[in-house]
Amino acid sequence: MAKNNIINQTKKNITKYGIYYLFLLPFLIPFSLFLVYPLINAFIYSFHKFNLSTYKLIGLDNYIKILSDPLFRKSIITTCYFVIGAVPSIIFITILLSSLLIKMKDKLRTLFMGIFYLPTVTTVIFFVLSWKLVYDYRYGILNFIVRLLGHENINWLSNKYTVIPSLVAMIVYGTLGVPIILYISAMAAIPKSLYEVAKIDGATEWQILKNITIPLIMPTTLYIMITLTIGVFQTFILVYLMTGGGPYYRTMTMNYFMVQEAFTNSNFGMSSAIGIVFLFMISILVIIQYKFFSKEIEY
Repeated sequence: MAKNNIINQTKKNITKYGIYYLFLLPFLIPFSLFLVYPLINAFIYSFHKFNLSTYKLIGLDNYIKILSDPLFRKSIITTCYFVIGAVPSIIFITILLSSLLIKMKDKLRTLFMGIFYLPTVTTVIFFVLSWKLVYDYRYGILNFIVRLLGHENINWLSNKYTVIPSLVAMIVYGTLGVPIILYISAMAAIPKSLYEVAKIDGATEWQILKNITIPLIMPTTLYIMITLTIGVFQTFILVYLMTGGGPYYRTMTMNYFMVQEAFTNSNFGMSSAIGIVFLFMISILVIIQYKFFSKEIEY
């Protein structure tokens, strides 16, 4: 009886709202073709030995191999370094910058927002070449400063101690634009009366930022944190163009390892298994972030 009620209700909903579902087709069709279908295929391939000459069901062998591969485990650690280094830094810097920009006049604020947003719309090749000049061993601006301080040149991208911070700095600089715009929009929506009352009570600028601004922009922070985490986890092109995964696999991220297995080693089954593990890890991390930080949201 209950099953018939559900079926009848579903039919009524389709009859009543069917026309509205048609408007979703321009989104659902490409979403299915370019996301759902490849994801299902990747899941199937992950259980096969799949290369240019072989397609054979091998069960969980691909998962066992990658989980026992020290290079894969190293890529997980490297990816975590990038996430831990970049995401909190971007959030901290953009909150401070946004709190300063929101107090500026409209034209000046727009100018600075455009400057910070510029790396986002710059082509990747131009962005990478610019930073290669910054990190250049002989002529780079960083080593020029190092020499002024009386030290020897540093090979920023070949030194295992400096290469990850160097790439994290690139990620932070290139990602400031969108969070700043979102934070300024969120801060502009906070009632000014709250700030006025706080100033009357003698609150300092830091106390206002800590106790009023940051709690009230927490929904924006949560959104930025989740999108940044997903984006930094997918770091590939930066590593590919700047270091090629070196030195000594120091910057080998999970995404780079996955692409290398697919297009260098032609091991598509293994690459698919890495992608599924990759998806699982991101999903777990995002759920944890949402569960933990959504409790801090104030409305």
